[in-house]
Amino acid sequence: MQKLFRIPFIFLFAAGCVGLLLRWYFISPIPWLHYPNGLHGHSHTMFLGWVFNLVMLAYLQNHALWAMPRYRILFIFDQCLLVGMFFSFPFQGYGPISIVLSALHTVAAWIFSFWFFKDVRSEWHTLAGWCAKISLLLFAMASLGPFALGPLMANGLGHSKWYYFLVYYYLHFQYNGVFIFALLSLWFHTLEKRNIPFDRRLSYRCGILLLVSLFPSYVLSVLWAKPGMAYNLLGALGAVLQLWALVHFCRIVKSVEVVLKPQVRVLWFFALTCFALKCLLQLVSSHPFIAQLALETRPFVIAYLHLVLIGTVTLFLVGWCMEHNIIAPLPAVGLLSLVTGFVGSELLMIAQGISFFYNRMNLPLLLFFFSIPLPISFGMLALRSFAGRSSGKPTALAGQ
Repeated sequence: MQKLFRIPFIFLFAAGCVGLLLRWYFISPIPWLHYPNGLHGHSHTMFLGWVFNLVMLAYLQNHALWAMPRYRILFIFDQCLLVGMFFSFPFQGYGPISIVLSALHTVAAWIFSFWFFKDVRSEWHTLAGWCAKISLLLFAMASLGPFALGPLMANGLGHSKWYYFLVYYYLHFQYNGVFIFALLSLWFHTLEKRNIPFDRRLSYRCGILLLVSLFPSYVLSVLWAKPGMAYNLLGALGAVLQLWALVHFCRIVKSVEVVLKPQVRVLWFFALTCFALKCLLQLVSSHPFIAQLALETRPFVIAYLHLVLIGTVTLFLVGWCMEHNIIAPLPAVGLLSLVTGFVGSELLMIAQGISFFYNRMNLPLLLFFFSIPLPISFGMLALRSFAGRSSGKPTALAGQ
């Protein structure tokens, strides 16, 4: 089954190449590429081809479900849909083919979630099983957003604030709910599989706080509509609850004694740091001035989305695959390329949003060059997934 993990890494590399092409678009526009359509293709490939694909395979492996033929058929069906979306979105955007394919993928995800709940009934008592089920419930809830867009557009509200409320609803619950609970499931499964003792009561408290925080913190995504100061305070409450959960999680990490490979330690340290930064930024964004600044400065928004999708989610998933011998560790130049490409592009996107730098530097060109290491490192990861297992030399992560 582990050979199937090559597929998400291929999609990751493909998404990285499309992302680099989109960076080049701002230097020299490409006649055949409509930027918004390319962006849709890039985001769908990252969300579904990379993250959801890998998480689904991880769930099947962790809970011993791959032996059931129906999961194999569903997985193959999903890959056909993903390949179709990869080619249809850049050329037609949300056209008939893309809409049908993405809708079918959502239905397939619902079916997977139903089967998973049915086949893993006894694992509510494990942290890994609990977090996995919460992530799938949140996916089902988030996916209602795109389905609600059709009626809005049919009624001439395609560019209204309600349209964007639904778009941000989907993104919020994906980024802050589905992805984060999926990572927690994989983390806790690593501890439970190795019989490493940890504070389960504190862990459930962390998970519940994160879950509760999702609902008030959604308001942070729509403060640009200026709904009133009460909503700023509600969003701030959600951000505070999230930070409280982060403190609990850091206490759990500090208390456990788990042996990790050196590169995994580095990747997971960066992932946790990016998550902490994300939580702080969400708290800061509850201030009316910052909320308005985010609305008016698109590079800040893109930098934030990449902070979560690459900095937290991707770095953690890559580390998890290394730790579980799914891919071999990167050579030093590959790890350096991955980290510097991410950090460098983040800093330059922030600089893009600051007029002082934008007026004095050729930032689109710099951003393109600093983005090159990312698809290179993604390509190296895809190749490592074909290279076979490597045990690596583990190091201890403990309360030190």
